[in-house]
Amino acid sequence: MKRLTQTDPFKIVSSESSSASEVREATDELIEMILELSNSATDDTTLFRIMNYTRFILQTLQKKSLCKFVYPTLLFRARASAFH
Repeated sequence: MKRLTQTDPFKIVSSESSSASEVREATDELIEMILELSNSATDDTTLFRIMNYTRFILQTLQKKSLCKFVYPTLLFRARASAFH
């Protein structure tokens, strides 16, 4: 269930020490991972749990005001891709 949040791109996005360009690149990679996961998942329940857990962690980070310029876009794009 934690596999997206344990990836290197997620760690870069959530790190306060990452530069804006690193965060943008990592965000693109993370979105690609989300799309791949959505397209290849065979178990909808597991997919839902992974996505929901990831969303919860992203929202928690957003509330802490980490990288506000990335998370709203990432959350919107992740939600949109999860339902296609």
